[in-house]
This record gives sequence, C-alpha cells and structure tokens, in this order.
Amino acid sequence: MKANTEPLGAAARLATLCQSGAASQTVWSSLDAVLGEVFGHKLFTVLLFDGAGERVVRVYSSRPEINPVGGIKPVTPSMWTTKVLIDGQPYIGGSKSDLREVFPDFETLWAIGCESVLNIPIRHAGKVVGSLNLLDGPANYTPADIDVARLFAQLVTTAALADQARVLGTRQSELDLGRQNVQNGYWIQN
Repeated sequence: MKANTEPLGAAARLATLCQSGAASQTVWSSLDAVLGEVFGHKLFTVLLFDGAGERVVRVYSSRPEINPVGGIKPVTPSMWTTKVLIDGQPYIGGSKSDLREVFPDFETLWAIGCESVLNIPIRHAGKVVGSLNLLDGPANYTPADIDVARLFAQLVTTAALADQARVLGTRQSELDLGRQNVQNGYWIQN
C-alpha cells in the first residue's frame, strides 16, 4: 500500500458510487483509479468466474491493448486456480518467477514492467464470483495489503454479480469455442 494514501476515504468514495446504482463499467473504472491511488498498478483487470469451474471472463482491463475486455479463458487446474478461485484466498506474487508460474502470458506482463501481482477474490455468500488483479513492478504488494484489498473486493460484489449474470449467464450459445480467437491464452469473442 502506498504510504501517502487514505484507504478508508477511497473506500468511502467507491461505496458512494456503488450505492448510487452506477453501471458496472463505471464501477470498474472508478475502482481502477482508487486501487491505483491506494496500491499502485501498471495493469488492473477484473475476472469473473462462472461458478461451475469452467471459465473466467475479463470484464475490465486498464490496458485493453494487452488484456482485452471479453477475453474468456478455460479454467485449468493449477495452484493459482485452487488458491484464488476455489478456496477464495488472495494470492501475492512478488517476482518475475512468480508471474511465470501462474500466467501463460508472463512475457507480455514483463514487457510492460509487471513483476508482482495481487489477486483478491470477489466473494458472495461464501463463493468466489471473480477476482481483482493488480500487477506492478517488483515486490509492490505485501500481506499487509490483503485486508484493505478485500474491503474493495467486497464493495464491488454487486457489480460483479450483475456482470456475471449478464456475461456468463446469458450467452452460453454465443461462446461456441469454434467461433473464437485466442489471444494471450484467453478466448476473444469475434
């Protein structure tokens, strides 16, 4: 966490926006700014989990030229999947080797200066509905960041649930993988 930030004030601003009924993309954009202010990041994405354990979809990206919105990725068994999506626990990686272990597109991430990651599950009623994913320079995130990051994840649960229903719940027929392209390990809708 950045030394000069006041996370409670940032959380209050975000809570006010969330309570106003703002559209989810407005919430994600505001969350991007708030998390940049509180933690710092070179890349911020929001992934939603289908709940059946089959796929995640990116609904927000601060760098769509690198991680485009709409990217759909099949969930494969891994340490990261178990920790974040199944067990609902945060993941912190502080080095290039940590990124290499969990992200197939690690070279793309390295190219924009990302060497550390903080993944915070978004949970509702005990189940993971998605994750907030912050990436930055080396060793930027520590276990001391987790409690504050969880607060932000909880604030955006309603937006995550709305997008989960909209994106993952209503478009199964459109997600025919035969009509998709692959970019950085994610299925991209045509």
